[in-house]
Amino acid sequence: MAPPLDGAIVPAASAAFAPPAVLQHALDRLRLGPDDYDAACRAAARNGSSVDEELIAAGLVDEATLAEVFGAVLGLRAEPVAPGASLLRDGRGAFDASERHAKTCDSAMRPRLYLAPRLDRLASLAERLARSPDLAATLRITTLSGIARLRAGADASERSTRARLSLAADHNRWSARDVVTAAQAVVAVLVAVALAHLWLAFPDLFWPAAHATASLCAFCFTLFRLRILIGTITSRHASRRPVPNPTEAPLPIYSVLVALHREAAMAEPLARAMAALDWPRSRLEVFFVCEANDPETIAAVECAIADEANFSVIATPRSNPTTKPKALNFALPLTRGEYVVLYDAEDRPAPDQLRSAHAAFRTAPATLACVQAPLVIRNAANGWLETLFALEYAVLFRAVLPWLAAQGLPLPLGGTSNHFRRSALVEAGGWDSHNVAEDADLGIRLSRLGYRIGTISSPTSEIAPSRFIDWRNQRTRWIKGWCQTWLVHMRDPRLACRQLGLRAFVTFQILFGGMIAASLMHVVFAGHLITAIHAYLASGEIYMSAGILAAVDFLNIVLAYAVFILTARLVANDAERPLLHRLWSLWFYWLIVSLAGLRAIGQLVHAPHMWEKTPHREPAPNS
Repeated sequence: MAPPLDGAIVPAASAAFAPPAVLQHALDRLRLGPDDYDAACRAAARNGSSVDEELIAAGLVDEATLAEVFGAVLGLRAEPVAPGASLLRDGRGAFDASERHAKTCDSAMRPRLYLAPRLDRLASLAERLARSPDLAATLRITTLSGIARLRAGADASERSTRARLSLAADHNRWSARDVVTAAQAVVAVLVAVALAHLWLAFPDLFWPAAHATASLCAFCFTLFRLRILIGTITSRHASRRPVPNPTEAPLPIYSVLVALHREAAMAEPLARAMAALDWPRSRLEVFFVCEANDPETIAAVECAIADEANFSVIATPRSNPTTKPKALNFALPLTRGEYVVLYDAEDRPAPDQLRSAHAAFRTAPATLACVQAPLVIRNAANGWLETLFALEYAVLFRAVLPWLAAQGLPLPLGGTSNHFRRSALVEAGGWDSHNVAEDADLGIRLSRLGYRIGTISSPTSEIAPSRFIDWRNQRTRWIKGWCQTWLVHMRDPRLACRQLGLRAFVTFQILFGGMIAASLMHVVFAGHLITAIHAYLASGEIYMSAGILAAVDFLNIVLAYAVFILTARLVANDAERPLLHRLWSLWFYWLIVSLAGLRAIGQLVHAPHMWEKTPHREPAPNS
């Protein structure tokens, strides 16, 4: 039986058995010597790739030249995929295309088979053409990227629809498209009516009781943070077992998704950061995901990646909701990697981060679906807002998330530097296009599906917002997304508890309920303290209940600040340690967090899916 035109990967060393005339003819035309070819063969065997992929990755040839030479050697036409070509479907209705071939027809219904052959398969292909010369009439040689673009364009409309609907299409119970369900609305109305009745019936007791309940919730959240602080101290003093090195094996393809919008200025440094990743180029694909109506950013990225064979731009169609998760869902089907990582425009990951994540996956059970890399703020010294933001990130990514991961508890993922097993990400349905905190939601969804999330230490540096309005909009979006996530996963509390387990379910309540409540309570506490102080100054006396509550509020705030400050001092790095003196103003930072929380609640009602984009600007040092 004749060999397939684009068979599975075989060891590169098998090229040594090809008839020397065909192979040598191609190498001569490519002006490649024996040393170049042998090095590419060794790299292909080591990485599990093909010889031609290694030659392209090494910069020795480009795709267009390779296609032209292959066509000349085989006596076939080498041409780009025709612009008007329609990708044919197979008997099952799927597009008849793979990574290296695509069956098409033009406007005159003439069939064409576009092929990007492997260098180590040229001899087999030449033999098949000699046996079946009629194939030459329909066969065309083209590039891998040309076939990939054809496949991407063929199902762009379908992908756009699925990306827009995402979970709402097949798993609406997981989606934030509907802010509340009918059952949740009924419960909310009943609770509101009951609270209104209690207020009218017992006006003197209602507000003190509500205030005491809020204080108790804040105290529980602070105790939770205290437990994390103790756990972090314990883990730092515990003896660390060395992480075993994974066994030598060909590395899998790693897919990188980078989301950009109106960020043309970030294209060049971002492309350099992606090029610096320590992963074999033949096994790395980087997709820069931009909006189709953002030609400036698309042009800037295309210019920045002109010399990178495996870097490409994906333009997502303009459709609602205009959110980052929708763009990622549009791009996800185009990825081939066993692992997928997400970065933002301002991200500068450590070069070893992919290898660190891969080692974590290789040494863990298959239930490890994702690992989160820590985010570090590189402009922390540039201002007060940036400093508090950086210290907040330090506590979250170096204390809270590692502790949750070590305990096997669900954790809200950060918005970037999430490394996924692609199979688990697809099983979970990708990102919810209607949730503006899609990262946090996905972390909980993976836990409910029985997966585990881990953390690694290889960092990604980011930029904190420098302008208050940018910070406020970003924080509003986060808190609104946390509310969406809590509402989604509380649609069936019994099912959520059964899937997560009681301990993880309680942690989810403390974590998300605490984050939402903490973002609102500082306004309540500050207002009550100011009211109590004003009453005392005006009349010289204060009601006992108000005085007790004011004292409880004060102790709550002091304890919360103390726990946070101790945790920040414990996990701060060398660059952040000189900035710790600014923590005296933490009370004001948390107060403006509460103001953003009030804004988030308002948006949850009138604009639940609005995505307020945080602009990213590379700041000048110490500006």
